[in-house]
Amino acid sequence: MNVVTTRFGVIQAPDSLAVRMVDGLVGYRGHTRFIHLADPVAAGLSWLQSLEAPELAFALVPPPLAVADYHLELRPGDLQSLELDDERSALTYLILNRGDDGGLAVNLQGPLLFNPARRLGRQVVLTSRRYAVRFPIGGRQALPMTPAAPARELRPLRAIA
Repeated sequence: MNVVTTRFGVIQAPDSLAVRMVDGLVGYRGHTRFIHLADPVAAGLSWLQSLEAPELAFALVPPPLAVADYHLELRPGDLQSLELDDERSALTYLILNRGDDGGLAVNLQGPLLFNPARRLGRQVVLTSRRYAVRFPIGGRQALPMTPAAPARELRPLRAIA
């Protein structure tokens, strides 16, 4: 499929990268169709790019890149909505954003969970105050900026001016 994006231009991606976000994302409930792309420069960084809105993309990192002791306890409804039998099968990502001080921060209270086999995703909103919405990571641990492995199934078509 050809995907028009404002960040990456037009890209060609296989249907296998498409993900349906159950219930959308907080603040973007109407957007449920995305692709999950590896960043071409930063290892560990990936993007959740909307298939419905070219300008809508979220930077994602796995929890260990942001905080060492992050642990989720999923509710049965979370597992059921992702069609998962076991929470160990879920892939977990955190949304990366700008912190209050201008550095990098992650949302520990609204992680994204994915069932890669069923191509389903869901944002879980944790009600505990244990985790912050904007947890700063800029000064604690920088994301590795080594080139990522080439994205196997992605081919840029052309740049958009």
